[in-house]
Amino acid sequence: MTEENSLIGRVTRATGEVAGNAVVSATRERAQKAGRVAKGQLPATREDVMRMAEQLDRIEASLSALTKQVEAAKPRKRAAAASAGNAKTES
Repeated sequence: MTEENSLIGRVTRATGEVAGNAVVSATRERAQKAGRVAKGQLPATREDVMRMAEQLDRIEASLSALTKQVEAAKPRKRAAAASAGNAKTES
C-alpha cells in the first residue's frame, strides 16, 4: 500500500509540475488555437479549384460580351456632333 501511494504521489507530482509549466501551457494553447483555426477553414480540393477557375473564365467571357454589347448600343458622339454641325451650317 505504501509503494502504491508513493507511486501515485510521484505521478501526481510529476504531472502537476508539467501541467503547471508555462512552456507546456503556452504550447498547448497554441496547438488548440491552431486546431480551431484549421477547423474553421474549408479544405479545397484540386477539383474545387479547377471548377472555380472554369466559372471565373465563364464570368469573364460573359462580362466581355456584355461590355461589347453596351459599347455597340451607345450612340456615337462623333456622329451626333457631326450631324449637329451640318445642321448649323445649313441654316
